[in-house]
Amino acid sequence: MKRTYVKDLKEGKCKIMGYVEHIRDKKIMFIVIRDVTGAVQVTIEKDKMPEIYEEARKLTFHSFVSICGDCVFSEYVRNGGKEIYPTSIEIMSIADVLPIQSDSGQDLRMDYRWIDLRDEKKVFLFKIQTAFERYAVEYFNKNGFIEIHTPKITAISSEGGSEVFELKDYFGQKACLTQSPQLYKQMSMMAGFDRTFEIGEYFRANPSFTSRHDTEFTGIDVEVSFIDSHHDVMDIEEALLAYIIEHVRNDYNEEYKKYFGKDMVELNYKIPRIPLLEVYRILKEEKNYEVPRVLKGDLDPDGERLISEYVKEKYGSDFVFIIDFPTKSRAFYSMKKEDDPELTKTYDLLFKGIEITSGAQREHRYEVLKQNIIEKDILPETMSEYLEFFKYGAPTHGGFGLGITRTLVKLFDLPSVKDVTFLFRGPNRLRP
Repeated sequence: MKRTYVKDLKEGKCKIMGYVEHIRDKKIMFIVIRDVTGAVQVTIEKDKMPEIYEEARKLTFHSFVSICGDCVFSEYVRNGGKEIYPTSIEIMSIADVLPIQSDSGQDLRMDYRWIDLRDEKKVFLFKIQTAFERYAVEYFNKNGFIEIHTPKITAISSEGGSEVFELKDYFGQKACLTQSPQLYKQMSMMAGFDRTFEIGEYFRANPSFTSRHDTEFTGIDVEVSFIDSHHDVMDIEEALLAYIIEHVRNDYNEEYKKYFGKDMVELNYKIPRIPLLEVYRILKEEKNYEVPRVLKGDLDPDGERLISEYVKEKYGSDFVFIIDFPTKSRAFYSMKKEDDPELTKTYDLLFKGIEITSGAQREHRYEVLKQNIIEKDILPETMSEYLEFFKYGAPTHGGFGLGITRTLVKLFDLPSVKDVTFLFRGPNRLRP
C-alpha cells in the first residue's frame, strides 16, 4: 500500500509512517504518530487485536514505525478528529532513552540537533525558509536575473584579508574559504550578465558569540548593471522582499498565527531611507543615545535597535535603510559620492533592530578602484586578480547580500540565529 501523509488522511484504508510522539497504555493503547505534515492518533484495543498490541508494547518514545489500518473520523479525537485502527505495525527502529528534553539547555539541544528538530513548530521554521528561498528565486526568474554559483574556495579575499578561514594546504597553494561572492558576482557584471543572483554558503572567521553571528551562513546575493546610484539597488531589494513576504504570508499566515499568536509582518509600504549622519542626530535628540566614538562611521547594536524603534514609532515600518556611510568605514570597492567623497553610495538594511543586508554601488573605474585599494592600506598586488576584472570594460553596477538566518530570526522574533539554522556553526560549535 502506498504511504499517506497525515494531512491527507481520509476515511478508509491507509498506511502512515512516522515516529512515536506519545504513548498511553491502559486497557486501550493510544499512540500519537507524527510525520512532517502532522500527527494522528492510533488506537489499539488489547482484546480485539492482541498480536498488534504486543508488538506495539515494544515501542518507545520517538521510535519510527509504519502502520497500516483503517482511518475513521471522530469528533472526540484530537489532531483533526482522525483516528487509525491498525491492522499491522512494522517497527523500523526502537529509540533509546532520549538524551534531551524540550526544556534542556540550548547547547545540549544543539549537540542533538536532529532530535531537537522533532517538533512541529521547528519544522514550520524550515518550511518558511524553503518558501522564502523559493519565492526569491521566483522573483529573480520573473525579473530577468541569471543564477550563478561562485567558488567557495578562492585565492582572493573579498574584504582584503579580514576574517578569512585559510586552508592549510590547497595542492601547494594558499587558499581560503569565501567570505562572500562579492568579487565573483562583480565579475559576472563584466561578463555582461546584467543581473545575477546566488543563494549560497559563506564563511567568516568572526570570533563573536552574539545571537546574530555565525561562522557559516546562507545568503542571497544580488548584483545588477547599469545603475545610477545605490538607490536603484535599494529599489530592487525592497521589491524582492515585498514579493517574498506577500507570497509567504498568503501561504502560511494562518499556520504562523497558530505558532506565534500574531500575523506575520507585512511589507506593503516604502521603506524609509535615512542617511547615517541623520541617524546620529535622531538617536541623540530623540533617544538620548550617542554611538560610541570608536564606532562612529557605523552603528552599534544599541544604535540599530534604537533607530529601528524610532522608525517603527514614526513610520510604522519594521524595516529601515541606513544610507551614505563614511568612506573610511566601507570596503574599497564602494563608490564615493560625487558631491562628498567622504561618503559612499552604500547602505545597510535593518529589520526589527538588526542588520540583515549590506549593499552599495560599486566602483567600476579601474584607476579609481586601484587608488581606493591603496587608501585602505591594501597592497594592490594582493588584489591584482580582482583588479584584472576591470581592465577590459566595466558597466556601472551594484548589489547587496541578504542574510537569510538573520532575516528569519526576526520574522519569527526568536532569540538567536541558532534557532533558525539547521546545524549552527560558531567559534565553539563544529559538531554535529
